[in-house]
Amino acid sequence: MAGIGFELYKILQKGTIASVLKAFLLGIIIVAGPWLLSILSLYLIQKYAIEAIREFPALFTVSIVYVYAFSLSLFGGIHYIFSRYIADLIYEEKNEEIPATLFSGIMLVSVLAIVIAASFIYWNPVTFITFPFMYKIFFVALYWIINVLWLLLIYVSLLKAFYTIFFLYFLGVLISVYSVTWLGDIYGVGGAMAGYAAGHLFIVLGLLAVAQKTYPVSFRYFNLKFLTYIQKFRYLFLTGLLFNFAIWIDKFFLWFSRGERLQDTYFFYYAAYDIPVFISYLTMIPGLVYFLIVGETVFHREYFDFIKSILDDRFVEIQRKKERMNRALRFGLSGLVFFQIVFTMSIIINERDVLQFLGFPGLDTAIVTILLVAVFFHLMALILQIYLLYFQLERVTFYGSCLLFGLNFFFSLAMYLGWSVIPGTGYMLASAISSLYMGFILLKTAPRIDYIVFSKMQ
Repeated sequence: MAGIGFELYKILQKGTIASVLKAFLLGIIIVAGPWLLSILSLYLIQKYAIEAIREFPALFTVSIVYVYAFSLSLFGGIHYIFSRYIADLIYEEKNEEIPATLFSGIMLVSVLAIVIAASFIYWNPVTFITFPFMYKIFFVALYWIINVLWLLLIYVSLLKAFYTIFFLYFLGVLISVYSVTWLGDIYGVGGAMAGYAAGHLFIVLGLLAVAQKTYPVSFRYFNLKFLTYIQKFRYLFLTGLLFNFAIWIDKFFLWFSRGERLQDTYFFYYAAYDIPVFISYLTMIPGLVYFLIVGETVFHREYFDFIKSILDDRFVEIQRKKERMNRALRFGLSGLVFFQIVFTMSIIINERDVLQFLGFPGLDTAIVTILLVAVFFHLMALILQIYLLYFQLERVTFYGSCLLFGLNFFFSLAMYLGWSVIPGTGYMLASAISSLYMGFILLKTAPRIDYIVFSKMQ
């Protein structure tokens, strides 16, 4: 997404308060659109439209959580591969293949998403609500829509229609909340699911319309060549799969060990942990925006300047550009760490006031604190992963994801078997160890990256 970062950086350089706010808001939409949409719309529904889901509010909320959890954990590998293939097409200036790749990716993900969601919801008896069939239909529809939206989030990095995208997300939230209120009053939870899906569908169709205007899609042929990248970049694929699955392992264990079961369904939830998780995830957004606008933008420019010099420039010039790139790397990392530490600590210090403002004064502050620290390290792991992928060190990111997956699984299992700790401790430790490992390898590798890159070019 460095291209978008450059455009937002131009806005930021105007130096006014309005330009800073504008760049920050647009950055939020780009890095966390669907994710932020889910949290914001759920918050507004719980706060102002709770009557619309009064039939069975837990079923509605848990359904949304499951949709997002399994869209990321099951399709994370495809997201990474799709992103890499699109980036290669842009680099090789094969713009004519980009729309067909998007269309093909949507078709593939749609089939898989519908099959997965339909298979799961079919075996869930929800006869305790008024319109169970309607609920099931729109549960499947929402899962399909969200998975398409994740692909479009990758694709919109090609587009510079920031204000249109922002407007689409804003309208999508309003449509979701209004439709849930309207249809939920009439059809209960089934209607609420239909309304929630309607807002997301509006965003998908709007983004497709913007994409069609910029990169017209031909529906006459498919381009599934990006699937060949699963083998070609298998470590990248496994990184996306393991990393996204790993961050949900502790949640899965807590759902089944300490949580509650919704009637006779296969829905489990643990509200004492689920709500703090979603609140804590929000604190990652400022750091992601900082990285997009400042960290990656500066590094991306110096990195490609260095790469171009590898084959053409003299050794002294290559070393000079390498040092500039490494300075940009250190600048981006140190700035991000400082920025996120200050932001996270400010939330922790004012934790009770923040929870009161959000409408959750009764949450366990110990759990929230642990999760805020965990999310800090989670963000660091994600950003370090991106830097490592710039250096084509996919195997290192795979090992880092294996660490996160294995340790989170181990600590979660230990807690399940009787280890008495605050929920989220395992997630925090796993994220910390994984990020420290990737950070160590990155800083150790950066000084000799010219030899590594040159050898990969041969």
